[in-house]
Amino acid sequence: MRAEQMRMALIGVAAASLTLALAGKAAADAAPETVHWQIDADRGYSADVVQFTLTSDQAGRHNVVSSPASLNVLDGLSAAQLQGAAKPVAFKVQRDAGEFDCRGSAAERHASGDCVFRGSQSFAQVLASRGAGPATTDELYRMSMHNVGHDYLETLKDLHYPMPSAAELARAGEHGVSLRYIHEMAAAGFPPGKIDALILCRDHGVDAEYVDAMRRAGFGRLPPQALVDLRDHGVSGAYMADLQKAGYGGLPIDQVIRLRDNGVSTGWLGELNHAGYGRMPVEELLSLSTRGVSAEYIVELHKAGLGRMSVDEIAALRDHGVSVGWLARLRRAGYADLPIAQLVRLRDNGVSADFVEGVRDAGYRKLSPDEILELRNHGVSVDMIRDVVALGYGQLPPNDIARLRDHGVTASTLRHAQSLSARPNADEIIRLRDLGQI
Repeated sequence: MRAEQMRMALIGVAAASLTLALAGKAAADAAPETVHWQIDADRGYSADVVQFTLTSDQAGRHNVVSSPASLNVLDGLSAAQLQGAAKPVAFKVQRDAGEFDCRGSAAERHASGDCVFRGSQSFAQVLASRGAGPATTDELYRMSMHNVGHDYLETLKDLHYPMPSAAELARAGEHGVSLRYIHEMAAAGFPPGKIDALILCRDHGVDAEYVDAMRRAGFGRLPPQALVDLRDHGVSGAYMADLQKAGYGGLPIDQVIRLRDNGVSTGWLGELNHAGYGRMPVEELLSLSTRGVSAEYIVELHKAGLGRMSVDEIAALRDHGVSVGWLARLRRAGYADLPIAQLVRLRDNGVSADFVEGVRDAGYRKLSPDEILELRNHGVSVDMIRDVVALGYGQLPPNDIARLRDHGVTASTLRHAQSLSARPNADEIIRLRDLGQI
């Protein structure tokens, strides 16, 4: 007995769940019980044209459709009824997919009220006969809201679109895929296909002007997703055309997007091409662009005597702050053929062009980069080198000058050492200094 009661209880729960599910589906398939309407006759249109707005809330969707409408479409409403004091009004709006029976009040060129929607079963039969499947009342309502009717179906047929389902037609209308949009996209060269492609493009702002710009740039057969991706990333038809002029036509879409996202201008690409760095791989372009390497910088590197370098070498110089002016002065100081790695080391260790030129002018004209670095890293100044040379030690190796500096030897202590010995060498000077005798 108890088991039977349990079984009956479970059956009751299942039945209740099914009832709720069917009720939810019915609510989703049905049009809203009421649709609010508004009329504004103060928009500056002609006397027989008003702004007509329909608003509804259903299944979590808030729908608003507003556009200019001739009073001829609002069957039963006249311009005179919109004038003067408040008065009741009633009219009908007949669409292919259904009818809005509207009632409310009007006063002083404004009116509002509620409509009841009735779906057109004859249009539903047309949809079914054309392969769109059965249409729910909700789908007929949404098609009516957005004026999806016989002309819409004929246009899709004439343009060789496969017949959409009733749900797809309703969704297309909601997403702004209007008859005008379909015609304009076709005229711009957008290829026919599933209506979902038009919905996707409409949602992402791909219009006929954009499709036409891409076609004129030589990209007339781009698939819808590619158009959307390019549009989303701000790639214009002009940008695509200029890529071709700069020698970068035919790049994969993802590479075009990466260039655009990283601010690579087509003008910069043209300048690189003129500098002898045309048709570089995208990764190399991005490597230079993200570092702010200008075409002028590359040209000036050539003028500084570095010749053609790899992208990695140019990037290394830019990353380490190697300026063209610094390179030119090093070249004049006798360092024209240094490898990139040595140039970077000198720059990283703060070796200025003034220091290199000063050392050279003081008499040390053939020092290696390592010797220059040794002097710089031990704090040897140009003035100290001049003093060393002036006191007769112009042949001292750089490491000896560095040792003197490390032990605090100055020009005055060097003179003092010479007063104690005829010509002390570096070791003797350091010993005297360490003993405190100079």
